[in-house]
This record gives sequence, structure tokens and C-alpha cells, in this order.
Amino acid sequence: MSRIDVLIVPSLRSSAVKAAKILTDSGYDVIFLNLPINLQSLISEYTSGSISLQELISKIGSMRLIPESISSWLYLNEPLLRTLRRIGKPIKAYCYVDVDHYHMLIEAAVRIARLTYKANVTGRIDVNEWIRVLKGHIGSETVEREAEFISLKARGDSICITGLLGWRMARILREFGHEVKVKSAERLYLFRPLEILEVLMESGNFTHKVAEELIREHVRFVRDYVLTSESLDKAYYLWINMRNRLVDLLCQSDRSERPINSSISRCY
Repeated sequence: MSRIDVLIVPSLRSSAVKAAKILTDSGYDVIFLNLPINLQSLISEYTSGSISLQELISKIGSMRLIPESISSWLYLNEPLLRTLRRIGKPIKAYCYVDVDHYHMLIEAAVRIARLTYKANVTGRIDVNEWIRVLKGHIGSETVEREAEFISLKARGDSICITGLLGWRMARILREFGHEVKVKSAERLYLFRPLEILEVLMESGNFTHKVAEELIREHVRFVRDYVLTSESLDKAYYLWINMRNRLVDLLCQSDRSERPINSSISRCY
């Protein structure tokens, strides 16, 4: 059996850049990309040097192989794509994501955007509707099929690029008998509100009240940061910085009013 590193990469361009550096420095024999399988032939042409990155992008757009805009897709995937051509040794690169599930994910993202707009306009949230849409992100049977494909194609030292629920992929690959390690492109990562909710839904450990609070926080995140920033990365880091400042202010206020010991237990 093979050695497989499951690399969790949050949906940020800065995270993709860090993942690209890991690929460059680690000397893997096989790379599994979290791209839909219908891109495989073009990715193979690209990695072999038959077509350029610009030609790859042009063909994906003209053939309508992905449901989202090319600019959005390229924003997250360009760092990894560029790295595939810089790796010195011959390497196999496979797209492993089920095409139908990929389209379902994009459709769910569009519906979430509409629900977010509706919540911002009306201030009302139908939690059950949000949960129905978010369930489109969780497909255990799909992950099992994708893991089986990876298991069959893995050779030597392999790496599988995944999203935040990559631990599910790792668990299944271990069941196939592979030696699996879970790694992260980020040393520290603060989950965004809906990402937290998806994890809680996956484990079944959430309540209607918690779901509503996380959805409202997501709506605020989009309204106050995403819509006013040049990119998702900038929105995310502005949000992180603001949260850190609020925590610092709360802790400072807490220290001025409480004994030191109780402050430490609350703030650290």
C-alpha cells in the first residue's frame, strides 16, 4: 500500500499558495487535486507541457467544464496549477472530485448567496432552509467513491488536496490499508461561521439555536467584510483582525474589573 498525505487547504488563495510550496518542496510521486474529473484530460495536457496555463483556462471556459466563473475558479486554483509545471521530477496528477457532486456544491453556494442576501434585506432567517441547502456540502457516499479512486491510483508517496473535511477522506483511505497522515496548509486557521456549522452538522452535534447564531454571524461576515473587500482573502483577514481586537478589549476590560486568576481562565 502507498503512503498518502491528506493536505487540508482552506478555500483561500493564500492557503493555496502555501499548499503549492508544500508540493514543490516535498517530492511526491502522485498528486490528487480536488478538481472535477472531467478536467483530467486537460490537466494531463497541461502537466505534460502540451498546453500553457492560458490555453488550459481558455479550453475550460470554451468547453464549459465548470459551473462557476473562470475568474472565481482561477482565484483559488492558480497557485497549485502553476506549481504543477515547476516540479522538477515527472509526476502524475489526478483530478478526483465527482462531477455531479462538484456541480451540487456550486449550486449550493449560489443558493447560500441568495439566502444571505435575503437575510441581509429582511433580517429573517429560516434555519431549516439553510440546513437543507448546507446538506448539499456533505456527501458521505461521494467521498467513499472518491477515496476508492485515490486508493487505486496512489503510488509511492502521494498527496491528496482536500477541503476542511479532509479527515473523512483520511479515515476511508486508512480503511483501504494505506498509511495516511493528515496535514494542513495553515498552521492556524479560524473556521468561518458556515464552516463551523458544516462540521457540527457532519457530527450531528448542533442545535437549532446554535445553527441560527452561526448563520447570523455568516451574514454579518458577508455584509461587513466580503462585500466591502477586494477579495475573499482580504475579507477573511480583516474579520480575523477585528475579532482579535474585540477579544483583546474584552480581556483588558475583564482584567480591570476582576482578579487576575479569573481573567486568565477566561481569556487564554
